[in-house]
Amino acid sequence: FDLTRPDYETDILIIGGGGAGCAAAIIAMENSAKSIISTKLRLGDANSMMSQGGMQAAVTPQDSPTRHYLDAIGGGHFDNKPELVHVLTEDGPDVVKWLENLGVVWDKNEDGSLQVLHGGGTSRKRMHSCRDYTGAIIMRTLMDVVRNNQDKITVLEFMPIIELILDNKGQCAGGILYNLETEEYFTVKAKTTIISTGGYGRLHIRGYDTTNHYGATG
Repeated sequence: FDLTRPDYETDILIIGGGGAGCAAAIIAMENSAKSIISTKLRLGDANSMMSQGGMQAAVTPQDSPTRHYLDAIGGGHFDNKPELVHVLTEDGPDVVKWLENLGVVWDKNEDGSLQVLHGGGTSRKRMHSCRDYTGAIIMRTLMDVVRNNQDKITVLEFMPIIELILDNKGQCAGGILYNLETEEYFTVKAKTTIISTGGYGRLHIRGYDTTNHYGATG
């Protein structure tokens, strides 16, 4: 590979085309950065698309990010990484608003306020939903934004990354992609690389059946 002449060059290389990957690309765009999404399947082929439950965020007067934090830490038997739980609970309300501004239609009460329900391990009602296909609604919204901004977000489908590229300082500077359809290799030079490949529950570990999306292979 001639790394001095990459096939693609971008501000941010995003590995994975699920909810996290699409959200990362949109936020990058909102901050004037261009990105490339590399996904081994189609855009949106991910567990996020199959999520039926809801999303937790403390938005009601009787709730707070602190209560949410305590519920999450306790539910994780204190094995959670506190700094990540803090980000999850503090940013939750803003993420709900951000998604709504993008076009997600949350379930609401008759007065127009957000409907919140009890979820597993919650001490307050804080589960936001879009009927019973929350993940599909969120993903369709994110995918629409990505598809409608192709001048800022490039999507490379059926092109998984096979190797990260490091610069002379040992920092990630992009990656090598493999096109599953043409069986060609491509190099990507990027200022920043985000890995958002999700879980690997579809690997049928120890022979167990799974309801994970067929793309959930890490």
